[in-house]
Amino acid sequence: MMDTTSRPRHPGTTHGRRRGPALPGRTLALVTALALLLGGLLAAPVQAAPSASPSGAAQDGQRALQPVVVVMDYSSSMLEKDADESGTTRLAAAQEATSTLLDNAPDGADLGMVVYGANTVGDCKDITTLQKVGPTDVGGLKKRIAGLDAVGETPIGAALLHAAQELEGIDGEKSIILVSDGEENCSEPPACEAAQDLAGEGIGLTVHTIGFKVNDAAREELTCVAEATGGTYVQADNATELESELQTKTVRAFQGYVASGTPVTGGETLHSSPQLAPGQYLDEYGRGETRAHSSADGTLRFYNLGTIEPGERAHLSALLLPDQSQPTATGDPFAGVEVQLVNGQGETCSSSDREYSHSSDGGKPIVGYVRSQEYTEPGSHGCFQDGTGQLFAKVQRFGEHQAEEPMPVELKFVVEPAVDESTLGPHADEDEAPRSVTLSGAAAAVAGGGSFNEAAEVENRTVLSDSVMPNEARYYRVHVGYGQRLNVRAANGASEGAGPDSVDVSVFSSVRGPVTMKGDRRLHRRPAGQTATLNMPVSVSMDNHDGAYGQDAYLSGDYYVVVSADKYSDDRNREPFPYELALEVTGQEQDGPLIAEPGVGRVVDPDSEQDAGEQDDAEAGEATAGATPAGDPDEGGDGAEATAAGLTEPAGDNPWPWFLAGLGGSALIGAAALVLTRRRPVAAPATTQQHPASPAPGSQYPTDRYGTDQEGPR
Repeated sequence: MMDTTSRPRHPGTTHGRRRGPALPGRTLALVTALALLLGGLLAAPVQAAPSASPSGAAQDGQRALQPVVVVMDYSSSMLEKDADESGTTRLAAAQEATSTLLDNAPDGADLGMVVYGANTVGDCKDITTLQKVGPTDVGGLKKRIAGLDAVGETPIGAALLHAAQELEGIDGEKSIILVSDGEENCSEPPACEAAQDLAGEGIGLTVHTIGFKVNDAAREELTCVAEATGGTYVQADNATELESELQTKTVRAFQGYVASGTPVTGGETLHSSPQLAPGQYLDEYGRGETRAHSSADGTLRFYNLGTIEPGERAHLSALLLPDQSQPTATGDPFAGVEVQLVNGQGETCSSSDREYSHSSDGGKPIVGYVRSQEYTEPGSHGCFQDGTGQLFAKVQRFGEHQAEEPMPVELKFVVEPAVDESTLGPHADEDEAPRSVTLSGAAAAVAGGGSFNEAAEVENRTVLSDSVMPNEARYYRVHVGYGQRLNVRAANGASEGAGPDSVDVSVFSSVRGPVTMKGDRRLHRRPAGQTATLNMPVSVSMDNHDGAYGQDAYLSGDYYVVVSADKYSDDRNREPFPYELALEVTGQEQDGPLIAEPGVGRVVDPDSEQDAGEQDDAEAGEATAGATPAGDPDEGGDGAEATAAGLTEPAGDNPWPWFLAGLGGSALIGAAALVLTRRRPVAAPATTQQHPASPAPGSQYPTDRYGTDQEGPR
């Protein structure tokens, strides 16, 4: 299959940060602590509710960045000349560390800065805001920092409350990073008590602390502050100790799911529903069940999916997104989503009567997925007896978890083109033998994405290390072609002190359907050294689309590996769970299936250098509704000849190249990329904007001819 996308790959991906100057050894410990703490916090997207637009919310395709306030100690003890063997003061080391931190902060970061003890001797109220939370004037802030002196006291508790006020009115997860070289000597209020009060307010605030050259009493106090809010404490005595602590704890912010898609509001009835083209959409479901086991009062929505032709299959997934940033105590009710495909009379057209998913297991994705029944020819099947191929989606939210809270629902709609089934072989009749993953070598640090849309792309035969917070999920994607099989090995790291009791490893297909894997999918917090291996039961093959083996993984494309952590309760911390993943795709990739419909595309010589995505503007302009098919004699095509899926040039109504590109997991959110313009509208460009005015029920969503973005597939 031809890869028509251009994407950065792990390991070795850069993240667009500005480079700061090289650091002398005397400040490496403090700089590293600040950079890893703050860098992880600022780079982590915040889950944005569709109805909210807080500071840092995702707009126009931007990722939301978590707001952070840094609180720096400028008490008189910072004048001690013990930051290194050369006699550098703690103050100079802290100023240099802060300056470097600002140079390396990501663009668009919402950063605030507070200092205490920088102005007045003996004043416990000497607390100053140097930078309000928001975009940072790096040059101006550096000048203000350079002009500060260390003359005052250590009012840690009051400084925490001051910093929290700077974050007031900002919804979602937010953090304070406190750097101190000693215990407080102004205790109105006491530091740990202030942190406990902030935690009790339930405002999503976490405090992380860094002890710089501290004694035991200060270390105990700073640890108490961090633990009270679910944060972490690290000590900066020297670079080696700091690096070890940070690798073990992997301090970073909770990363919620960032939903994306074309905004849509589903209809309340079948025939008042908006018509959708293949693509990705974002709706909001207002309520779940308000009475136990009574899905009748949960939100129910309908969508008109247009028509399919004989041999085509429709795939629909619905991802329900609770507020995962909130703890889920044992025994809490679940949230779920149910998905069905029906015809115009409301009769089921799904491959099974209905598919649903529910989860009270923390960050595990709540995905409902169905595909349409076989449609061989007009009038041949119960659902399609009227010969129209008309399909509607019926999606319902149920469950009592956060029942009164609106939840985003991310919909992905894909139409699979018809293939020449005479070219297919028999389907698999048994599982392939289990396979061990024997990859070795040092694991590369890879930050998993926070959603299907931002899944980190990894190469075959990659061993990676990462961590997952309680109630969180980390997403990775790897290409699995026809004739290939995905194998996954997971191992826990130094996880005995982690917040989650266990993590779950799940695999989803290129159309976001859950894939049944053979093996153990769960890793526990202890004992250390646990390993779990998962195998696809059989290799990816179109032969298996109607068989008992491999039916959930018969399409080539990017497959998703999702590591999710279980819930946490009030008596547990929010330490991340470290793990390693080894991803191995075995088997030789084979050519894809052949398109069944004559005249849908031209055969391109396999030795030709012309890419499937290379079209001149004139040709591109013809690929619209009513355009002459490429198989027309006037165009020089052979309408009677079947076309190889990976070797076609898009023209007229040929869907395969863009279908395959869509399953390749590109950053385009209209991920179902299909040219079926002769019979359905095409999806609007996807965004992460939250619910602008949606078209009226029954209306269509116009866009470019690819059903992706205005530039077409890449």
